[in-house]
Amino acid sequence: MAENNQAGGTFNSYFLYLFSLIVVIIASFSLVPVFHPVRDYVLNLMPFEAREEIIHKSEAHGIILTKAELAKHTGEDGGTIYLAILGKVFDVTKGRQHYGPAGSYSFFTGKDASRAFVSGDFTSQGLTDDVSGLSWNDVLGLTEWVEFYKKDYTHIGVVVGTFYDETGQPTEALKNFQRELEEAKIKQKLQDDDRKLFPGCNSEYRPGVERRLWCSNLSGGVKREWIGRPRQYFQAGQKQPRCACVKDFGPPSDNPDAQNHANRGDLDNPSMKVYEDCDEEAVSCTFPDQ
Repeated sequence: MAENNQAGGTFNSYFLYLFSLIVVIIASFSLVPVFHPVRDYVLNLMPFEAREEIIHKSEAHGIILTKAELAKHTGEDGGTIYLAILGKVFDVTKGRQHYGPAGSYSFFTGKDASRAFVSGDFTSQGLTDDVSGLSWNDVLGLTEWVEFYKKDYTHIGVVVGTFYDETGQPTEALKNFQRELEEAKIKQKLQDDDRKLFPGCNSEYRPGVERRLWCSNLSGGVKREWIGRPRQYFQAGQKQPRCACVKDFGPPSDNPDAQNHANRGDLDNPSMKVYEDCDEEAVSCTFPDQ
């Protein structure tokens, strides 16, 4: 029994040492921009909870500001300029022409106005740190703004409030956002995979004349060896169909190993519909603008 306890203690010691070493490495990567891709790659290999713990420990060296303290840093009288996003405080003083009192983005300073970064609502009600109910696209967009500020400005700490408590620890609201971010990344990948499978159509609109939709081997930004046929694609959860270029030969994509198939690709997919007044064999559809 004593040997088992000793072995367990040794394992725990090694684990703590390894965890601490990873934190130091991640923190070092965070300080040197050229290592950021390596840092992100290593973090993405880790389980969600471990990754968030390491990120927090590597960033925990900053200052902790109250909302009142943050509000003092708006660049008045040539002073420093701070803004917060998702509770992280950035010194944007070097961008005074943009964030200073006379700058176009001065409304972001001295506060955490996270929601406004993706909503575009710059009213007093819109300049809020309440990020509940955001779409998954906006969740991703907000984290892209955080990465922008990390890259171009100095992250100096956190502000006490929605995302961090008085000791600088993440709140449940931040943890919820991080979970939403993980879900958003999954949805983004599913969408990306779907658009590779069913690339978008090229489009041209001539007001008062016509609207044209057509497929090519590069339409939708997806380079491929086939062209496909334009179809209305009715996706689950979407209010309107989109034009997709559908592969018109080989087995269907949902059964790629099928030996007995009609050699029509995904043309018979029930989510696809031929455009009215367009030949089902056409690669280009033209509709008069009435």
